Amino acid sequence: MTYIAKCICIIVFCLCWTGCKDVPEPVADSRVNDYALYDVSGDLHRFSYYNDHKAIVLWVQGNGCPIVRNALTDFHEVASEYSQKGFVFFMLNSNPQDDRSEIQKEALQFNFEVPVLKDPAQLIADALDITLTAEAIVLHPTTREILYRGPINDRLDYEVQKQTASNDFLKQALDRILKGKKPTQKEAMTRGCTVTRLSTLHDETQLTYTKDIAPILKERCAVCHIDGGIAPWQMTDYRTIQGWSQMMKQVLLSKRMPPWKADPHIGTFENSLALSDSNARKIVAWIDNGLAYGEGDDPLQELSPITKEWKRGIPDAVIELKTELLPATGVLDYRYQSIPLNNDTAKWLRGIEIQPGNNQVVHHVVVTNTERNKESLITHRKQRPWTDNYIAISSQGAQATFFPEGTGVLLPEQTELTLQIHYTTTGKTEEDKTRIGLYYHETPPGKEFYALSPSKNNFTIPPYAQKVPLRVEDSIHRDINIHYIAPHMHYRGKSIRFGVTFPDGRKETVISISDYNFNWQRMYRLETPFFVPKGSKVWVEGIYDNSFQNPFNPDPSQEIGFGLQSTDEMLIGFFNYTIED
Repeated sequence: MTYIAKCICIIVFCLCWTGCKDVPEPVADSRVNDYALYDVSGDLHRFSYYNDHKAIVLWVQGNGCPIVRNALTDFHEVASEYSQKGFVFFMLNSNPQDDRSEIQKEALQFNFEVPVLKDPAQLIADALDITLTAEAIVLHPTTREILYRGPINDRLDYEVQKQTASNDFLKQALDRILKGKKPTQKEAMTRGCTVTRLSTLHDETQLTYTKDIAPILKERCAVCHIDGGIAPWQMTDYRTIQGWSQMMKQVLLSKRMPPWKADPHIGTFENSLALSDSNARKIVAWIDNGLAYGEGDDPLQELSPITKEWKRGIPDAVIELKTELLPATGVLDYRYQSIPLNNDTAKWLRGIEIQPGNNQVVHHVVVTNTERNKESLITHRKQRPWTDNYIAISSQGAQATFFPEGTGVLLPEQTELTLQIHYTTTGKTEEDKTRIGLYYHETPPGKEFYALSPSKNNFTIPPYAQKVPLRVEDSIHRDINIHYIAPHMHYRGKSIRFGVTFPDGRKETVISISDYNFNWQRMYRLETPFFVPKGSKVWVEGIYDNSFQNPFNPDPSQEIGFGLQSTDEMLIGFFNYTIED
């Protein structure tokens, strides 16, 4: 073979290999009508995540409905066959009488093979006008418009059924979608149990801004959407809310807001920003019914802007950090500053407030004493100076960290604090000069408030990989109470759980964040301390998504490992504890 012929063969081989290699591509998606619901296992499903499928198939389920129960085998058959052809399947329960635990029992009894999404506020039932169970609704993967609605087939009717179906309506609809054709609607053919709609139980046309909506916004939203807050717009008055109302509806339907990511069915937290299902429904119903103002003064005009005043009074000591200059755009490396306290005697810290000079750019701040507790007090592993001795974590406007009553953090003589600051860019050059307020106990508290952080630093996440699980645990050899938890991942993080395996093998999840978002990292403060007896294991489990389906992913083509920057990855379960034995 001549040299030229060999070169041609090599070129042809390379072209064939690169052309045939199955490399995923991003899907264009406006994320309008981007519905999001928890399934009954606690996993959150945002519909845009499945925009790389042929369509999203929902089948309306209801506990105790005989038609649903009899049609399950038909539905499972369709789901099994067509999930291999690029469709994704869910059941959808919008019944107000069925809660998560009851649906789980039904799923176990009747061997459900597909996740059941729970629609407790009936926001999706309203959006899709769901009135009957056993109805199949097929949604376009990127617009979420209805492509088909109707029964699976004609095998079942009220109080009667045939041995086999004469018409497989859902299969026919999915086949037409595969061929690029519009399915034939069979809505009138659906047989099922009536779904009682909340709109028929309550007169939602009487909701008003002054009486019903503004109080919710003041309590749950204005903590960020306020003059001087971290949100990009401020809830200042009715006219502003009116202008943003459709956007508010979209972020409620997609569960992008409020930015409280903990599963509402696991754990209770004293600093919760969660919006109840009933209040979410009120806001959306008010928007859909014309945005009535009501009577009286505008409650939002009573709000005072965020000032630089200290939340808990004047601190015992104030530290001013060096000014940080920030570019207009880009992903920034962490900034570090060291602060010598010059304390001649040991002091007990009862709280700390981190006050950013510029709320728009400070993503989070970690305050650490890297010299403290070099030997672990409750595990047999070596302490990690950065993560195992943190004192406070401030993020997204949550500036003040005060320790539980009767506890404190010991600051030995000549303590030097180290601050790790994560900045984000805003589109224009910025600067920040953060202040730290320290609050001391007058006398030593009864218990010391410690920190520990199970973390994993030896892992690889392959390019384009979805649902990569990572796990790490620490064995605990003393009785402790856990008070605060801050699960931590970076951009590839999809979900994370923090829990305990007890000496008898029983497992309990303390917090679950199935819709992890790097932009909304919080310190979750438990209402009641969680007791962990010696001999237990504290664990953290994370799921990572390095694909285009993860909208936060900087570059799915990269293999990812542990690293300090946001574009690297971490698996950390920060938690604070007191020793009880």
